[in-house]
Amino acid sequence: MGSDQRIVRCARVSFGKDEQLDIERDVKLIRYLLEHKHASPFEHVIIALESDKDLWLSILKGLPSPAVQIYYSGGYIWLNLRNYINARDLFPENLEKTLSEHLPATMAVVKNEKPRDYSKDEAYLKERVETNAGWLGLVDSLELGTDMDYYTFVVECPLFVARQWHRHRFGSYNEISRRYVSYEPSFYIPPYLRKQALSNKQASLEEPVEEPWNSMFLKKIGWYIQDLKELYKNMTEKEVAKELARGILPQFMNTRFYWTVPRVSLDNFIALRTHEGAQREIREFATAIRNLVGYRGCDKKLRL
Repeated sequence: MGSDQRIVRCARVSFGKDEQLDIERDVKLIRYLLEHKHASPFEHVIIALESDKDLWLSILKGLPSPAVQIYYSGGYIWLNLRNYINARDLFPENLEKTLSEHLPATMAVVKNEKPRDYSKDEAYLKERVETNAGWLGLVDSLELGTDMDYYTFVVECPLFVARQWHRHRFGSYNEISRRYVSYEPSFYIPPYLRKQALSNKQASLEEPVEEPWNSMFLKKIGWYIQDLKELYKNMTEKEVAKELARGILPQFMNTRFYWTVPRVSLDNFIALRTHEGAQREIREFATAIRNLVGYRGCDKKLRL
């Protein structure tokens, strides 16, 4: 699952340029990422190798570092391209050669061989779903009926939703960075301000605060966001570093990230974030994901 373009898209999302395609520059970028050990974009290419546990265990015994993660589920060895690059010497020679021929042209760069054809994603998104707080798209999936089936999504949402999302750590993320981008930020403002739930300290009620407070607060939020946007613009125009200027932008600001996740972690996300106690905005995203790829309950096999 994945392609050379997938690696580039997950790297270029930092600059908000993940929809662009320039094969010559993309190949140079892949080489740069490899040479400078910018590893996370390679985690969005997934390998499933039909095998028995003996081969998997023999590979685990020879791993050069505990940071290299390789899994076994449903008769397949599962790993991402980053882990494969670090562990490929442990695969039998004939198997490594076959794998390399079917992996993105990136592997030719790794082995200093003549590059093969640059591989591209079939489409920017397979499916896209809008929610009240943003949108998400299914980029790719590899479904073999195991707990380690993999999915890649791209998500655009407010910062406070993204930070909740990133609590789900069994997966790979690459996110836009305002250290790099300079375009005007966009913001999510809820249609109304929900009341605090009395029985749950972190939850809200599905009803607005009383007027005139609801309208007054929303109006003030709009004013403050506009003022902060102007301040941010003025700071960057006066050569304040973007990595510092971004500090004044509020959590209503939208961000975008790629998320590549195994089914067992995806089901955990769906179970927790569709619960009535989850925040409404992330609950809508989790419901959209469940509607796109379903829920299998793999997470129920875990005690915690």
